[in-house]
Amino acid sequence: MRSLLLLLSCIGLGFGLAKLDHDRRFSGVENLMGSAKGVSTQADSEAIRSEVEKIAAQKVGKITVVNGAQLDFGMMMKGTKRSHKFVFKNVGEADAKIWFKASTCKCTVGKFTEATLKPDEETDVELEWKAENILDEFSQTATIGSNCPSQEEIKLVIRGRIGQAYTFDPPSPSLGDILSLQENEVKFRIYSFQEGPMDLGGGQVKDAVLSKKVRFEVGEEKILQPGEIPDMADARRYVDCKVTLLPGLPAGPVNLELQIERRNAGRPEEEFLFYTLRGRVVTPVRVIAGDDYNETRNILTMGTAKSSQGLKKSFMIAIRTEDFQGDPNVRIGKVIPEGLKATLGTPKISATQRIYPVLLELPPGSDPVELDGTFSKDFGKIVIETDMETSPIIPMYLKFRVTED
Repeated sequence: MRSLLLLLSCIGLGFGLAKLDHDRRFSGVENLMGSAKGVSTQADSEAIRSEVEKIAAQKVGKITVVNGAQLDFGMMMKGTKRSHKFVFKNVGEADAKIWFKASTCKCTVGKFTEATLKPDEETDVELEWKAENILDEFSQTATIGSNCPSQEEIKLVIRGRIGQAYTFDPPSPSLGDILSLQENEVKFRIYSFQEGPMDLGGGQVKDAVLSKKVRFEVGEEKILQPGEIPDMADARRYVDCKVTLLPGLPAGPVNLELQIERRNAGRPEEEFLFYTLRGRVVTPVRVIAGDDYNETRNILTMGTAKSSQGLKKSFMIAIRTEDFQGDPNVRIGKVIPEGLKATLGTPKISATQRIYPVLLELPPGSDPVELDGTFSKDFGKIVIETDMETSPIIPMYLKFRVTED
């Protein structure tokens, strides 16, 4: 009996403390119904429900961007300006207020600062931007604020590309592996963003060896109609071109810069357009040097040695007989640096191929040298010559270091 009385006393005490805490927290606080005194839980619930119903019944504004909040302008020329009007419409049931908040540095809002739109009313928000740098991808934003529920910020986005007065399609392609036995064609188009004609002439490669193996053809210049090519909306003209790489390109990496002439029509100076082709020429001649030879970059690593020891490195040149039936007359051409000696051995001839041993040697006592490939000029070089039309020369870059004792 005593335990039962103790339990009932604890329950009563807990209820009293809870009631006291409830009154303390709600006393003096104005509730939703405007009363300054505490109210019952049921009264609070009814007040909250009533307030929610009032909010739900309220008429609010709602903004939609009629023509979309994003614009892809395609291509535009460096130094030009563009603008676009985004149409804001209030599709809600009450007035909607909008105002300019912020924009990225290259995108500005025109005359718009703020507006109050009645239901079904529209207004323009014009963005302006200037193409100051050549960019593959251009993207800028502007932020418009509003008092509409869940639409505190509306972001406008413009994106596209910025090119020069001329642009190439495709730009500077990578050709991958090019077989020197075959003729290879590369087609591309030049777009002009200027009003006057391009008036293109011939094209040439400055490299004396490559120039004999490159043929350039330019087609008829054509005028573009507005909107004819949406991705090139600012282009005025275009011309189709073709580069033919003739058989016999030397083995190794190719970084071919084609110089295309613009005829001098009243201009004080010559003007050229430059188009770059990259790839790697693969020939019937194979270099055998194990892991010391980087076939992709055409580099042979000879290693490091002290001046008193000198440095030697051997490798082999293999030519399949099915690619050249007679004697290819393999011989050593240019060797860099001057103190490097290259010796071509007697070939081993089988039914399928000829293999030529080559020995590179820096004699003991040679001056210290660092040709470690840090920069493009920091290489040695050996050029092997043949009578093969498809592989008249085989250039190889050499990487080595000779240090002081």
